[in-house]
Amino acid sequence: MNNAKLFYWRGVNQRGQNQKGSIIATSVSDAQHQLMTRGFHKVKLQRNWQLSTKPKSKEICGLLSQLTMLLQSAVPLKNSLHILQKNCAQIALNQWLGKLIENIEAGLSFSQAIETQGKYLNTQEIQLIRVGEMTGKLPTVCGQIAASRQNWLELQRKLQKIMLYPALVLGISLTLTFLLLLFIVPQFAQMYQTNAADLPTLTFILLTLSEFIQRFFWLVIFATIAAFWLLRHQLRHSLWLNRQKQRLIMLMPVWGGIAQISRLVTFTQSLAIMLQSGIPLNQALTSFLPRRQSWQSTQIQGDVLLEQEVQTILQWVSQGYPLAESVSSDLFPMEAQQMLQIGEKSGKLALMLQNIATNYQAQLDHQIDLLSQLLEPLLMVIIGGLIGIIMLGMYLPIFNMGTVVQ
Repeated sequence: MNNAKLFYWRGVNQRGQNQKGSIIATSVSDAQHQLMTRGFHKVKLQRNWQLSTKPKSKEICGLLSQLTMLLQSAVPLKNSLHILQKNCAQIALNQWLGKLIENIEAGLSFSQAIETQGKYLNTQEIQLIRVGEMTGKLPTVCGQIAASRQNWLELQRKLQKIMLYPALVLGISLTLTFLLLLFIVPQFAQMYQTNAADLPTLTFILLTLSEFIQRFFWLVIFATIAAFWLLRHQLRHSLWLNRQKQRLIMLMPVWGGIAQISRLVTFTQSLAIMLQSGIPLNQALTSFLPRRQSWQSTQIQGDVLLEQEVQTILQWVSQGYPLAESVSSDLFPMEAQQMLQIGEKSGKLALMLQNIATNYQAQLDHQIDLLSQLLEPLLMVIIGGLIGIIMLGMYLPIFNMGTVVQ
């Protein structure tokens, strides 16, 4: 259904009860036919005119959780996918489920069908599903994938919640600074135009900047938007720029610690699940590396620094070195490396990886709390500094004149 549309509906079921919901169909008549087939009458439809968008992380996570519950309830896989498609109101996900069903009916396994689509699930998750199919533990594996995604989603929500207020305040402060340069500073420029040669350096810079913004206002706006769009585009496609961005984040106080610990927790959780499912270490490590076909987009996805670390680890492990001796302190702190050594010597590497993830998750929560406490006073300093510099630059010549008079 390339021309699929989302409709909201209201109707009455066979027992005379009012019902409402959403349905995906190619047209109004198709939607009415589907609802009548399901036993609804007096149907009223309203088209959702929003464009079809890429599914959000929470929608994919919710879909996996629902699939887990259905499989754990002994509902056959194909029936489970039909139920999910019937109740899925996200057009892209609905179409994806439809293609999965088609591929399974054509004789492919579930993991092969997902791999053929090449989206929404990563390589590690596909390998886990393949192992689940082979061992008859598909419901358990799907549950592990859903839980892992839920943990990552909760971390993202925490960081978004922390950053929302600071981003809003910083945006307002930058807008206020721009307005001061555009409207207030020019009034001071008229006062100081007679003795411009004697102006302090700070005042001269502010007046020059204000004059430039006034003269090239639309150029400044256009250049800012263009620079933002270009940077965003390059971050999606440039491997070098992504590495520089990650390295810059690692140098930032507190935030760098959060990024490092988050990378460690994500890696150890995923690796532990794969090893517990019986996937060999080399194969599990390989799944962290990007595997892009020639026909796929060149868009950069995932953590480029983690991929670089895994490449190095895989190189040493392939030569016969233990995992604990193959990792660097950029990914595994010394304490975590010692835990890895104990896990390998005791033959309980997967369990030790899970323990590392649990221990460092607690540290990650502490770092996030610390960041939330530091951001507000830091923002106040930045805002006060911006406005203070402009006010100081504007009144500095007046202060100097007062000193000369005395």
